[in-house]
Amino acid sequence: MGRMVMAPLAGITLASDATQDIWSLMAAATNKLILHGWEISSAAVAAEIMAVTLLRLSAVGTGGSDLTEVKLDTDDGAITGAAREGDGGGAGAPGTPGDILAGFQWEQLGPLGMVYTPEMRPVIEVSTGIALVCNTAATEIAISGWICWEEI
Repeated sequence: MGRMVMAPLAGITLASDATQDIWSLMAAATNKLILHGWEISSAAVAAEIMAVTLLRLSAVGTGGSDLTEVKLDTDDGAITGAAREGDGGGAGAPGTPGDILAGFQWEQLGPLGMVYTPEMRPVIEVSTGIALVCNTAATEIAISGWICWEEI
């Protein structure tokens, strides 16, 4: 097993812009990544349907910010993957999209997430990425959650 990493999402703001990366994960030129799971929840108190897609990226977006990655085994080497949140919101641009892996309709009152079986885990090739993208211009909300991946 490779290096296991998590990136917490703690109260990030999802702007009311359509087509923005809620979170993205990019592999370095030296390692592949395997997505083990992710989850988001919101502080919304009223249901508002949002179209959300999980898709591959060929380039990272702009306008968001870096997340703080955390090794699950503190004795492991340096983290090579880079997680971000909020690219495309406001004045930025979302990452360059590739294949859509999954689509969701999320009403924001409950969590949305996936913990993958070993056979279903998306592999992120070197110098590429994956993102959870909001495709709906919904009311601005605060989102929390996590992303977990393995670096091989």
